[in-house]
Amino acid sequence: MQMAQAEAPQPPTSTQLLQPEANRWRLMEPLGSGITGRSPLYDPYSPNVLKGDYPIFGDKYFGAITAVLDAVADFKRNLDYFTTDRIRNVPYHEHNLLGQFTATAAFEISHGDTVFQPQDWRVRLTPIIRWRCGDQNAIDQGCGEDIRMLEAFGDVKLFEVGNNFDATTARLGLQIFNADFFGLIYNDVQPGARVFSELGRNQFKANIAYFDRLNKEKLSALNEWKRREDAVVVANVEWDDFLVPGFNVLPAFVANFDDKLAKHLEAYYVGATATGRLGRVNVNGAGYYVFGGTADNTPTKQREQISAWMGLAQVLYPISYFTPRLALLYASPDEDPRDRKAHGFDSAFDNVNFGGGQFSYLFGEKIQLGATTVFRGNSVFPSLRGANATSQFVNPGLLAVNAGADAALTAKLVASVDVNYAQFNNTSSVQLLVKRPHVAQYIGTEVNGGITYKPFLNEQVILFVGGGVLVPGQGIHDMFGGDAPVYKLLVRTVLTF
Repeated sequence: MQMAQAEAPQPPTSTQLLQPEANRWRLMEPLGSGITGRSPLYDPYSPNVLKGDYPIFGDKYFGAITAVLDAVADFKRNLDYFTTDRIRNVPYHEHNLLGQFTATAAFEISHGDTVFQPQDWRVRLTPIIRWRCGDQNAIDQGCGEDIRMLEAFGDVKLFEVGNNFDATTARLGLQIFNADFFGLIYNDVQPGARVFSELGRNQFKANIAYFDRLNKEKLSALNEWKRREDAVVVANVEWDDFLVPGFNVLPAFVANFDDKLAKHLEAYYVGATATGRLGRVNVNGAGYYVFGGTADNTPTKQREQISAWMGLAQVLYPISYFTPRLALLYASPDEDPRDRKAHGFDSAFDNVNFGGGQFSYLFGEKIQLGATTVFRGNSVFPSLRGANATSQFVNPGLLAVNAGADAALTAKLVASVDVNYAQFNNTSSVQLLVKRPHVAQYIGTEVNGGITYKPFLNEQVILFVGGGVLVPGQGIHDMFGGDAPVYKLLVRTVLTF
């Protein structure tokens, strides 16, 4: 009996060995009967095309949309300069209730998947609409909406260095930029050109930037399309893990050229900021020296030589969920407003979170003395000038001591409390302003606090509730004519998609 010879198996074809995948970005989607293949676009946790997880077309073109709604209610009692008849030609409102709604939508398109190397290019547009009723100072009252462009810039990767794809990128357009870790010298959104680099596996980050600043609209505080004739130049280098792991330093040079007034301002800042961990202790620090020449916005109405400095030191000691902290800030004063030398420290445009930040009356609110701004909102320098005014280096300086603590009460709830002591370092410039022979240095003591609540343990919904009470000292009494305590209450909700 003859056995049939079995046929040898055929080798697999190339199509059986390699199955091309039309879209490799969809490989991680759920598989199987009855399982939805794609995540809903509104899901903040799962990948989707609106968050830039998948390309919008092709294999390297990505888009992303980020929407933010920020609603604020801020009620406060103003410092009273009216009842003493000292300043009668400026309207005064004892209480202010500010309501503000801000909505932004950032649209971004980029080329490059960023898995192994940075993006080749990127374009970002962020329109903003703000409705505001009331105002945070004792003068301006009004309601209205303002539609502007918050960001409008493009990035282009210039080149890469080394096997770690350390990139150098150019950015042109309306952009957010902070010259240091704490926003002490320049922290603003302005049109400009910037070149930034990453080196040494991102351990070093360098910036060279030029900004041609715009005016701020009076009610909304958003940029108007009106040049200030005010330029800011910044060069800085961030060095992460400086000497020890977890400690970072950022030396910086900032130049401010303001041609708004007849005599031009030329101010040059040199200094550094530091932040990080030294063993169990977290430390923050800053030091800046400024030199140059003032504009003619000084008491003498003449150009004066600038020589001023400031320093900041903060220590935090985390203990489980509880973090006590202590901070000291000093800004040099001008001791003689008529000597043609300006020693009072001022910034180009600071935007600082100090002493309680948004919960603080002293450092979070705009404090007016008639038509004069003593403190701008979110500023630590009593430079006696408004947001659109040229930097003013004949001022009383400041000594501020802050003691506070943060406590993570639950995974969703964080509480903070701060006590601030503040005094002018020399009041000769204030005496000239209010035409009084003596003004005390003691500004006052403030207590503030608040809670931050994240109900979904993410950044999509955040609720802030807090406030502060400032007990004015003799210096406020001498300037304003009264020393009744003032307060603020704040409720804020931020929704992010």
